[in-house]
Amino acid sequence: MIEPLAAVVLIVSALFISIALLGLLGRGDRIRLSASRVAMVGFASFGAFCFWREVQLRQSAGPVYYELAASPGPHRLILFKPGLSPGYRVQLVRRADRTFDKDLSAQLSPCQWRVLKCEKLALTRHTFDADGVMEFDSEYSDVVLEYDATPEVRSLLEGTAIAVRCPAAFEKPMENGQASLNRWMAFFLSGLVLAGLGVSVQRRKLRAAGLTGPKVQPPPPPAAM
Repeated sequence: MIEPLAAVVLIVSALFISIALLGLLGRGDRIRLSASRVAMVGFASFGAFCFWREVQLRQSAGPVYYELAASPGPHRLILFKPGLSPGYRVQLVRRADRTFDKDLSAQLSPCQWRVLKCEKLALTRHTFDADGVMEFDSEYSDVVLEYDATPEVRSLLEGTAIAVRCPAAFEKPMENGQASLNRWMAFFLSGLVLAGLGVSVQRRKLRAAGLTGPKVQPPPPPAAM
């Protein structure tokens, strides 16, 4: 079943294609020229919107890396939700090569990593699981990761970073969304080219008919002395 928004886009796109074909195949007319230009703007706007959404989906894949403060004491680190992700997948990685090591969370367990959030009238606490992953959905655009650095783990913290990406369950829908947006962009680009041809043809026909602009009146003859 087609979503309402997609149905509206299809209807408007069909209208733009009809306008472009009229401009391409119809007789020269200033109204058709203007309508073809509107179709160009419409296809360009739809294509730009799809490109923007595709960029957001690519940003959702991440990862985004955060450096950790290692000085002894409590610390708070703000983590931002990547792109259109419905939540967070937080992992500890080696700072040098940014590779994931599930043993890092066990070695840094004295830091007591936690994310506390109050959402939908419920207070939840998230910590790293046995695989060294902290994953949860959230409507918030950012959350706060809290940890306590101790002198015993300071050297290990200095070589550790935080990686944030979308939850694993969102990866397949994200790939499908990117593929769909790429198809839409190709469609809108084709429509833009068609509308551009309509504008070009209309301008050529109007120029041939002498209707491209207001007629220029010849200057009056000089008055007789």
